[in-house]
Amino acid sequence: MGGALLVLWDIDQTLIKTTGVATEAYTEAVLETIGSPWRGDMTFNGLTERAMAVRILRMHDVEPDPALLTLFLANLERSLLARAEAIRARGHALAGARAALEALAAAPQARQSVLTGNIRTVAEMKLQAFELHSWIDFAIGAYGDDEVERNDLIPHAWRRAESRYGHRYGPAHTVILGDTVRDVEAALAHGAAVVAVASGTTAVADLRDAGAQVVIADLADTGVVLAAIEQATAVVSRGR
Repeated sequence: MGGALLVLWDIDQTLIKTTGVATEAYTEAVLETIGSPWRGDMTFNGLTERAMAVRILRMHDVEPDPALLTLFLANLERSLLARAEAIRARGHALAGARAALEALAAAPQARQSVLTGNIRTVAEMKLQAFELHSWIDFAIGAYGDDEVERNDLIPHAWRRAESRYGHRYGPAHTVILGDTVRDVEAALAHGAAVVAVASGTTAVADLRDAGAQVVIADLADTGVVLAAIEQATAVVSRGR
């Protein structure tokens, strides 16, 4: 794998699964913030934590003014972090995640981080829970506390990576790996390469229709993952 490359991973349902824990944390945060019992749903694949918080509050008939949104996100962050052991006990790393991260870490000019809807502290906790954090440079990632819209996250990663490593990563040197249409859209919004991973609830056909250069079933075969990254970045390079 030649040339400088910035690899940005989605977390939930791409690298790990954490069954039911997020709903419990949101339920607690809603009760703590507005005193209402939970009556929302968690079917918002690919949203940032900020965007989800807005939707959840409105589901509970509360308009999220800035002060309330800040309070809710603080309560949510605390609630999620308090569930680190539950995430470890009830969740799991997806097949091939560790091997894929390790293989990319061995590529001399590749840098790995995350592009995720999670708040940064929660992103770190989740990957630490399954010992996937060692290969991730969290300082150059982009997170759900950076922006409301996922499509606006990539510039944060580019800015942080350039500041840290002195290299300006552009679209042809950036690849997003994620399991939702929103991951695909975030990459395409900035002309970056994208490998869609059908390990979540989004069908292969939907990921292709969204414009993913490459779609793979999962991360189980490291060779397939590396080849997919090569193919996706090659497509972007040819198009420039």
